[in-house]
Amino acid sequence: MGRVAQGDGEALAELHRRIGRHVYAVAYHLLRHREEAEEIVQDTFARVARGAGSYHPELGSPRAFIYTVARNAALSQLRARGARPVTVDPGELPPDHLEAPATDLETRVAVQSAVEHLKGGDQTLILDAFFDGLSHPEIAAKRHLPLGTVKSRLRRALQAMRERLEGT
Repeated sequence: MGRVAQGDGEALAELHRRIGRHVYAVAYHLLRHREEAEEIVQDTFARVARGAGSYHPELGSPRAFIYTVARNAALSQLRARGARPVTVDPGELPPDHLEAPATDLETRVAVQSAVEHLKGGDQTLILDAFFDGLSHPEIAAKRHLPLGTVKSRLRRALQAMRERLEGT
């Protein structure tokens, strides 16, 4: 990310080669539209190139930073068209975007384990926020919880996940 922040186009191209397919999968998962997902990938890497200087390694990995940019762009696209994200069965994703290198599989297993070690209610909030793309107010309404409670429980759950992931 440091090289990207300095304007190194080859570093950006390398990032795209490594995780572009996975960024597409994130966008497709939320949008369920191939062309829009492809646009989100392009937009994500353009945003990463412009905003790489705002990346702080202590807040997460470059991969997590890029996935967050993609997720936010896809959710903005959904809001623009007045739609909600649709939960997709992984079997419905295009096959060329499902193959993951071993490190991605290891990351996925580690994250899944971190989510599974959360209290049941916190698991549900994490899934609502990050996998179903719901905003904090939407989660509060869906779960019949005060907004402040949703925010504090999500913050606590993310901290617990971070601590668990740092130990792996």
